[in-house]
Amino acid sequence: MNIQETAKANRWDLEGTLRRFGGSQMMLERFLKKFPQDPTFGKLAEAAGNGDLPGIETAAHTLKGVAGNLGFMALYESCSSLVAAVRAGETKEVDGLWETVRAEYQAVVSAIAQIEW
Repeated sequence: MNIQETAKANRWDLEGTLRRFGGSQMMLERFLKKFPQDPTFGKLAEAAGNGDLPGIETAAHTLKGVAGNLGFMALYESCSSLVAAVRAGETKEVDGLWETVRAEYQAVVSAIAQIEW
């Protein structure tokens, strides 16, 4: 699949992302290719594994920003929910929300891997 097909199939906001990138398809491709190597998800996974709520909040907030800028709406929304739960002290919700973030992240990485560049 090409980027447009992948974006449509995965509910990515391609139009908004291209607008943020000044219409540059090349810039978009560069950022998409780099996304799986970004260390933010690893930091979030480590914080979640350790029950480190401040670490979860920081990493999830950072990942939310990256996801939003790249138009990964489901990942953005799940990160937003996780950040909100941590900030509200809803610790019982954190594990389930972390699992949702993890699944959405894996879906994005898998979709990127299937793009025919």
